[in-house]
Amino acid sequence: MSGAEPRLLLNLARPHGVLDHLAAARTALGDGVDGVGFADSPRLFPDPFLTAGQVLTRTTAALSGPCVMGLGLHHPSVVAQALATLAGQHPGRTLLAVARGESSLRNEGLPIPSLSSYRVLLEQLRARLDELSAQLPGGFGPVLGAASGPRTIEQTSAILGGVLLDVGVEPAVIERAVGIARARRPDVRCWLFLRAVVTDTDDEAAAGAAPILGSCAARITKSPDWYGIAPELVARVAAVASAHDYRRHGTSESAGARDADPEIDSLIRDRFVLTGDPAALAARLRPLATLGIEGVVIAGATVGVERRLAQTAGALRAGLATAQPAS
Repeated sequence: MSGAEPRLLLNLARPHGVLDHLAAARTALGDGVDGVGFADSPRLFPDPFLTAGQVLTRTTAALSGPCVMGLGLHHPSVVAQALATLAGQHPGRTLLAVARGESSLRNEGLPIPSLSSYRVLLEQLRARLDELSAQLPGGFGPVLGAASGPRTIEQTSAILGGVLLDVGVEPAVIERAVGIARARRPDVRCWLFLRAVVTDTDDEAAAGAAPILGSCAARITKSPDWYGIAPELVARVAAVASAHDYRRHGTSESAGARDADPEIDSLIRDRFVLTGDPAALAARLRPLATLGIEGVVIAGATVGVERRLAQTAGALRAGLATAQPAS
């Protein structure tokens, strides 16, 4: 990547009827992000391609598209054709992030693809996009695969050439993840998926993270060594993960009922959610400024992020700026 600063996108994960997505996109752009992504789960959210098309038509968003689209539910050929249609109408302004689609598959009662099966889906998507690119003079915008563990990062980077690293907020973990991605493909486009929000108090930070702790805990339980979790704590992290209600993913009710475990909640939050004042957020990200991160997707399910988006976006830009102000 050249010296350009990372793009910032807000990912809107809000169920049907909760908000006007076009109005929310306009507000987000006014608060300083470059574009918006839209989560995919047919039981919960509006269609991400159609919603992104409306945003690209009626706003000045630099990028918009599905984030993330589940390849376990949507055939790669269908996803590729939808993206090509959108890219033909809005050259250079599309974004596509894909994953297995755990939450949408759970809600449809379908099995989650194995890593080897998912590899085939990624290969099918890449092949079809390459075929379609010849018909698109303006080409596609970023095409990324979301990845949390080392094997998925390696596989996704090698096949797609773009990876959305959903590995939490610890700089050391993020740096390792970028290293794994580039070991297989030095020119890979690296983006970060960050759960971040400016907060004023510890209680506000805990409340902001509560609905997403379960989905973060699920990532930890798949690769506890990767996240530095002691073996004796894994079962307690798994209890948080199992309580998460994917039928209400993206809402305040998604945390589910479970026994209180403040120590584990704090552990998960520290590894996966950036909270605090703008200076604290910027300081946590500053070690990453030289890694060549191309873009950041801000998780929209974090409580308070839309209300504090201008401050949050400003803090993320300050932390990732390659030319740091003098101290």
